[in-house]
Amino acid sequence: MIHRLRLMMGATALLYFGPLLAGLGGHGWAVVPVFAAIFMLWLVIMRPQDFPRNLSDWQRPEALIAFAARGAVQLLLVLVCFGIGRGIGGVLGSLPPFPLMLPIGISFLAIPLARLIWDPRKAQDMDAVLTDALAQIETGTAVGSDFSYAKAVLAPLNGLPDDVTEAELESHLDAIRALVDEAMTFEVLLEQVNSGEASLPSQRALMLLASDGAALERMADLRDAPVKALQALRQDAALVARMAQRLVTALRQDPDVWPDCPTPGFLEELRADLPAAADNLSALEAEVIAQGPAD
Repeated sequence: MIHRLRLMMGATALLYFGPLLAGLGGHGWAVVPVFAAIFMLWLVIMRPQDFPRNLSDWQRPEALIAFAARGAVQLLLVLVCFGIGRGIGGVLGSLPPFPLMLPIGISFLAIPLARLIWDPRKAQDMDAVLTDALAQIETGTAVGSDFSYAKAVLAPLNGLPDDVTEAELESHLDAIRALVDEAMTFEVLLEQVNSGEASLPSQRALMLLASDGAALERMADLRDAPVKALQALRQDAALVARMAQRLVTALRQDPDVWPDCPTPGFLEELRADLPAAADNLSALEAEVIAQGPAD
């Protein structure tokens, strides 16, 4: 998510760089409306929720006033950027000439780039879910252990890209923990994985939650969470291998999670089914045996 935000900032910078470059090149003020139109187009595409959806809504006076106000703001931004460019150009003196379409093209290019990086409709859906969840908490109607509520709060996880990092997923889980009981989060993710509804990020979230020593302690009433997660994820050798690796680390850091860990027999069976994860499962089995009570 952080990586996408940085890319989005870069794409937005291109939008503002266009009028700045046009001013720097000494082009006339007549080009300002062109950039203002590009800025407005960027708003319409990247923030569709701020604009009416049908013709009848557009005919309402408040909609026209809001549109005019946004247009005035965009025009002001263009004028500021263009003026700064003209000022810099005046200080520097002569500059190599370049065609007017270059700065216009740079600003216009920001629109498809931003749209490729950021899907405003998904972002809007995520905002709506989180806003609704926060509203329920503020009004006292939220129930952290309610399955339907938890499923709604966890819905944005399915919209994350497959290559989202573990650190980002853990940040999402930390944020969700403030809204939903962690054991319920596990139950929702487990149900989604077992039913085939979970995206890869949701599957990875289940893996992370079930192999986090601190989370396992917080979910003390939920027994055998790692075993349930491994059973649900056994179709993906890479996730099983990563989970086994994390459980080894969790056991070494906190032996108290041992009762929740899978038995050697279960791990042997899993290792036979998943040769690609055999090394990590063997390491986990050895750690489980080493941390177990002495005979």
